[in-house]
Amino acid sequence: MDIELSDAVADECGNVMQLINELAEFENMADCVKIDSSRLKDDLRNGKFHCIVAKNKGDLVGFALYVFTFDLVNGKKMYLEDLFVKEDYRKRGLGSKMWNMLVQKCEINNCSSMEFSVLKWNAPAIKFYLDHGAQNQTEYNNRQLFRMLV
Repeated sequence: MDIELSDAVADECGNVMQLINELAEFENMADCVKIDSSRLKDDLRNGKFHCIVAKNKGDLVGFALYVFTFDLVNGKKMYLEDLFVKEDYRKRGLGSKMWNMLVQKCEINNCSSMEFSVLKWNAPAIKFYLDHGAQNQTEYNNRQLFRMLV
């Protein structure tokens, strides 16, 4: 398996969108996806987010979408929106390679941490993150997460 990792370019947003839809299906949230490839492309071009793509012979087989944000206590941090690898490419070390690239990007950009959320039922993802050094902050932070759609 000869997988190439790179930063996404605008022309790849259609393929990234296909993977986003595949992820949404996996998470039983297909009806929740409101963004389209045109918006994704515009937002990538305008620096609203960053994305690592994994390619096998030119075909996208995974992505990690993230943004930089700020914490009043610790300063700049990365928020990982999603890391997704197509089912046929899981359990081959690709997720670990993408994770390592994300950690490098945190270091290069002087981030204090990387934060993300995981669906409670996604035990394989929780195990992956714990195995890669993440700490579950759910109980520690004693916070509730809110969202307001606008």
